[in-house]
Amino acid sequence: MVAMVSTIGTKIVSIVHSIVSIAVNKNSLFFPRAKVAASRRTPYHIWVRVAVAALLAEHLFVFPAAKLARFPSGKVITDRAGETLYVRLGSRGEDCRPTYVAQPEHWIAQAVVATEDKRFWRHTGVDALALLRAVKQNVCNARRVSGASTISTQVVRLVEPRKRTWVSKAVEALRARQLERALPKADILSQYLNRAPFGGNIVGIESAAQRYFGKEAKSLSLAQAALLAGLPQSPSRLRPDRYPAVARKRQLHVLGRMRECGYITEAQRLDAENEPVHARLRDYPFHAPHFAQWVIAQSGAGGSHVLRTTLDPAFQALAEQTLARHLREADGSHGALVILEVKTGAVRAFVGSQDYFAPRAGQVNGALASRAAGSTLKPFAYAMAFDAGILTPATVLADVPRHFPELTPRNFSLTFRGAVTARDALTDSLNIPAIDVEQRIGLPRFHALLRDLGLQTVTAPAEHYGLGLVLGNAPIRLIDITNAYACLARGGTWLPIQTVTPFPAQGTARRIFSPQAAWLVSDILSGEERAMDATRHIADVRLPTVAWKTGTSAGLRDAWTIAWNADYAIGVWVGNPDGSSAAHLVGRQTATPIAWDLFRQLYPDNQGPPFTAPDALRQTLVCEDSGLLPTPDCPHCVPDWRIDRVTLRRTCTLPHKPNIAHNAPPVPPAATSSSGIRITSPLAGTTYRHLPGLPGLRQQILLRAESEQAEASVHWFIDDRPLGVSTPAAPLYWELQRGTHTIACATPDGKTTRIRVAVE
Repeated sequence: MVAMVSTIGTKIVSIVHSIVSIAVNKNSLFFPRAKVAASRRTPYHIWVRVAVAALLAEHLFVFPAAKLARFPSGKVITDRAGETLYVRLGSRGEDCRPTYVAQPEHWIAQAVVATEDKRFWRHTGVDALALLRAVKQNVCNARRVSGASTISTQVVRLVEPRKRTWVSKAVEALRARQLERALPKADILSQYLNRAPFGGNIVGIESAAQRYFGKEAKSLSLAQAALLAGLPQSPSRLRPDRYPAVARKRQLHVLGRMRECGYITEAQRLDAENEPVHARLRDYPFHAPHFAQWVIAQSGAGGSHVLRTTLDPAFQALAEQTLARHLREADGSHGALVILEVKTGAVRAFVGSQDYFAPRAGQVNGALASRAAGSTLKPFAYAMAFDAGILTPATVLADVPRHFPELTPRNFSLTFRGAVTARDALTDSLNIPAIDVEQRIGLPRFHALLRDLGLQTVTAPAEHYGLGLVLGNAPIRLIDITNAYACLARGGTWLPIQTVTPFPAQGTARRIFSPQAAWLVSDILSGEERAMDATRHIADVRLPTVAWKTGTSAGLRDAWTIAWNADYAIGVWVGNPDGSSAAHLVGRQTATPIAWDLFRQLYPDNQGPPFTAPDALRQTLVCEDSGLLPTPDCPHCVPDWRIDRVTLRRTCTLPHKPNIAHNAPPVPPAATSSSGIRITSPLAGTTYRHLPGLPGLRQQILLRAESEQAEASVHWFIDDRPLGVSTPAAPLYWELQRGTHTIACATPDGKTTRIRVAVE
């Protein structure tokens, strides 16, 4: 309805324009030649008709307000602090940033009013005194000496450009009076200052202030405001960066007008005249271009002209520097990196490539590119199985050669481990156990889960991917997979990725996993023993608590690592934009050190937030050989986690020989709180990696136990052989040796416990 009225109003104004033209045309049908002389003698007849038509149009049809919202602007992208990252020009190359809100106390507002329309705050769109003055001067000089345009009529002219005729001026006066009734004075001044030309492609005072002086319009000094206020009269001729002398003369005129209007004192005028003003066109900011271009694409053609994003400049700089430093040693490979805030889903850093201007596809946005997932999808299958009650960390799975109709999977190491726990299978990213878990939960359900996690590129039906889906034969984007892991980090609740502030309503949050299942995955994939493998440092070095998962696509084309804690999820991809392979494109080797380096810098004191176990998780003993609830015949038991009322209660059915312990040393079974002693380092079931070729580095782990007697000494055994005695004041270390080992300890009063670890 509003649009229809506006259209009708436009047509009526056009009709008025025609009426005025006809009324004053001596050759008009309304004034035949025989009556020309009479018409000249009675001009008031003409003006009465014009006045009546204008009055009707002015009161019947309002100014088309929709046009006031249209500017020749592009998009300005800022970081979370409001600093400009990137500017996209308008469709015709204009730099227009229509964000200035005029305030009477701003120097630029006072300067423009003084020089363009000194009675702006008092007239109603047309300045009658200025009009009479202009008529007198133009008649006396027989030429156009001055005009009577007001700021309001100039807004009309900028919104609805017309040929410069006096008939057009009459229409502009009509529109100006309508505009005055539609908007407050300050809004009209804002409209003018956001539309006025300031030289070159600069439109609007905000763009002018930023380009010439690198500051906001409201922060301009008196001298700077006076310089810019003079430009709209002749923006090309008065450009201060090209014609400083002419611009200086115009500035002095503006300062004089401000003094005459009483806006400034004589002392302020003199100070402004003596203030050195250096105006030069500044280059456009060009920070985080991949992120800025993505935000612009998401925002569409409409919406706000200025988009304040979630990007943290300190995090962005840290991410860019860390990625570039590591990739200088990666044989020319490209990489991408994102940091998400877990609590909100906000993007705090986004690096599409380590060098936007690199000759080899530097402008390819690696954070949004679809690449093969590798092993990054496996944790979600395990989490789903935990929630289904069919799996626990100690559940024993078979890692043995198997053939399926569509694939014959092998592990990255090209070996098989035999019977392994779900914890070890996930930690070591074994393929056969992952397919086993996928089959237990069902391929269609796993496929639907990935879609629910926001993996937008998993578009084909489940049958298209087959059982290879859990092994990573589907394409993913770094930003999406990082947000999926942020779901685990926040306890199983998925949130959409946030790129602009303020955040939209969080109505799209949805529960994907239980807090218990999310914690189990994070617990399995974190710990000091994994930190050693990630960073190649000895295991007892203090590190922030971080979980992490790697991925390497088939053919060594993509290296992935996603690392997370309760605060941040960091995703890293390294590869070649053309999809070519390279021997170093292994997630653990190339991507993991980047993620860990970032976490170390985010937590320089190594005091990251821990993963806190949620309620409804209970620890119980299970048979070490099956991972099921033990029977009296089960020789060894280990602790395991169960989700209350979810995990199925299944009892071990293995044919154990009664009271025979399968070559176990003569120490009681696994660590439990009831035994009075518990091994806290290393953790049961941990797999370490022995790193060859590191001279001078003792690859050792700290042995630590807790007992009821805090000050008691503890005797340690490795594979039934005595190692030594530790005390609170003198800890004991064990140097890594390849193989599967039993670590046992005992207190002087006979309390004992044992665990098993593996060293590859």
